[in-house]
Amino acid sequence: MAKVFMHCTEYAELNFDEKILLHKHAVHLFLNIERFYTSIQYGCHENNQYCLLMYENAAFDMNSTTNIFQVEEFEKIGSSWKIYGGKMIKFLYKPMIELKLTQFELVYLLAQILWSTQEIKGLKSSTHDIANNMADKIATELHNYYINEKKLENYSPRLIKMLKLIDGSKSLLSELQNLTLITQACNIKMP
Repeated sequence: MAKVFMHCTEYAELNFDEKILLHKHAVHLFLNIERFYTSIQYGCHENNQYCLLMYENAAFDMNSTTNIFQVEEFEKIGSSWKIYGGKMIKFLYKPMIELKLTQFELVYLLAQILWSTQEIKGLKSSTHDIANNMADKIATELHNYYINEKKLENYSPRLIKMLKLIDGSKSLLSELQNLTLITQACNIKMP
């Protein structure tokens, strides 16, 4: 992910500490969205069966959590993971299938995540200024994309649905942190 960020001149010119803060904030939020986008592109959602591509040669069956835990472990915390898997489908997978995101929109989401800095503690005010300028640039680019390439005059409902993907990713990240703590408390090793 850092290599992707480095293609952005404004990011590449930041000092190392600022890059780290932005990277830490953005990487997990965007990876959630990117994994679902890639899974959809490869057709991993046929017949209400949802798979999530984890790596180029590994997929996770989201309809069953028994494939990642042994039976006795599953009895302890499996129901929590089933709920989490259902939220993954509800918050990201299904909305992304319905939206049929383009690659341009995916890049917009990455940029939106990267340059939304208001929650990042420790950033210099100059970095916040750069982020605000970049937010303006990416908004203008998205507007031009919708008006000139997609010929959409009213794209605001679509944009709202896209931004909800970021909120969904934040919610899932928070819940995953809680589930990880529960898993550790039950002395279960993550796959």
